[in-house]
Amino acid sequence: MAGGKETPRQKLIGLMYLVLLALLALQVSSAILAKFQFLNSSLELAVTNANTANDGKISGIEKTVEKSPQYKNILDEAKRIKKMSRDMIAEIQGYKDEIIKTTGCEKGKDCKENHQHGVDEKGAYKGLKDEEKTAILMVGDKSTGKKGAAYGLKDRLNNFVTELNKVSGANFPPLAQDGKEDPLTKNDREQKGKDFAELNFAQTPMIAALAVLSDKQSKITAYEADVLSRLAQKVGAKDFKFDVITADYSALSSTVAAGTDYEAKMFVTARSSAIVPVMKFRGSTVKVENGVGVVKFKASATNYDAEGNSKQNWEGQVIMPKPTGEGDTTFTVKGEYIVAKPVIDVKSASVSALYYNCGNDLNIQVPALGANYKPSFSAKGANIINGKDKGAIVVIPNVKGADAKVSITVASEGSTIGVKDFPVRGVPRPQIVAKIGGNYVDQKKGVTAPGPASITVMAEPDPAFAAALPREARYNITDGEVTLARGKREIQTLPIRNDNVNLASIRSQAQAGDRIIVVIKKARRLNFRDESEDVQINAASSVITIPVN
Repeated sequence: MAGGKETPRQKLIGLMYLVLLALLALQVSSAILAKFQFLNSSLELAVTNANTANDGKISGIEKTVEKSPQYKNILDEAKRIKKMSRDMIAEIQGYKDEIIKTTGCEKGKDCKENHQHGVDEKGAYKGLKDEEKTAILMVGDKSTGKKGAAYGLKDRLNNFVTELNKVSGANFPPLAQDGKEDPLTKNDREQKGKDFAELNFAQTPMIAALAVLSDKQSKITAYEADVLSRLAQKVGAKDFKFDVITADYSALSSTVAAGTDYEAKMFVTARSSAIVPVMKFRGSTVKVENGVGVVKFKASATNYDAEGNSKQNWEGQVIMPKPTGEGDTTFTVKGEYIVAKPVIDVKSASVSALYYNCGNDLNIQVPALGANYKPSFSAKGANIINGKDKGAIVVIPNVKGADAKVSITVASEGSTIGVKDFPVRGVPRPQIVAKIGGNYVDQKKGVTAPGPASITVMAEPDPAFAAALPREARYNITDGEVTLARGKREIQTLPIRNDNVNLASIRSQAQAGDRIIVVIKKARRLNFRDESEDVQINAASSVITIPVN
């Protein structure tokens, strides 16, 4: 709650309340309902203790006013707030008593007897599990429609909060919210359509309804405590005299990189514990602790100078109550900072261009952001796969042509850092080579008759392409033929289906003066995803002629 001061016990009770409500939605056993009775008792005890503490705050104001009568108007206001709070608590208590009576007696709300029939000999509520009578009382029945007590209670609760905000300048949230407004239910498809009465009292066991009302009483005392503290701080303000009051700021750094947080502190140079300044930035109130307000926002710029810097400024307000107690004084705080243009650093085996339809590994870093670098990437002309490490991506270009390019937009925590463009080049054609015994064939020298028993035919990738993308530069021969030729005649032709070709049948017929002619028709490339595709072969290398000497 905005500005609400709660003791650790109150916070714990509030947490228990939320947990039990969640369990209740699951329709758990009666043991949970018994826990609600314990929770309700704890809330009621917290209300009693808070009332006592709030009475102490008013007593403190009264003692000060005895010495300084000029603050009597503040005391009157504090007493008015107390009465408003206690009247509201008393009204809610009346509804609680009526629920206990109605659900604990067979006659229900028509019971005229004045006895403790709502509680058994062990102190447990008789109507612990009742839902119908509670709903009729607080929501209404079919004959009367939505005319239950909760509808009027909602208006009075929220009017109470509105008056507190007006008096204190605080921003307390409403105490009675419909399902679409309540943070716990606004995203719940089944609950967000309910109004305040239906949300809290329809299909709700009697003991849970009591806990809901006790929770409202507890929050009322917390709101009251906060407002009384604010009023108490105004008492004695006239006892402090300042010759000069100035406001200033302190920034952690005057130079920040775009996409990182700029942080500064606004403060007053003369301060009193009786004076609580209000500080604002861009129209919103900032958190103030010990007279210091923290300003924090994402630094950004569009126009940079030749050195990559952009001068920016910000403005805030410090609002101080006047020593007379009448009105406020507003100080304007102005600050300057410099946004440094971050440099995008791309690491890759080949950053000059990206290969079409290949998995190009890039590592994109922005050193100026340091630990604040939380990158995200988008691309035009390519698909992107995020890697395991921060900044590591795989870029697969899907555009080709003489002027094809890929544009990668680099962002950090939603803020765009810049765009890097890369030209796109096609995959170079492989070179067809032949090896015998692991050595390249010399087409001029040839081989000694009757020739080799086998030959290995390979599609070798372009060296630069293989060095840059080894996972993409994997080839194998899928179609071709090898022929033993003598003069103008073809002696025998064998098909080539893979890289290794058995020449035993050709070798048995070969003689000096013959030629072994290797013709490669098709080859395929295996990419980084282990998917294969047909590739074009360099025509100049697709035919290998080996003389037999």
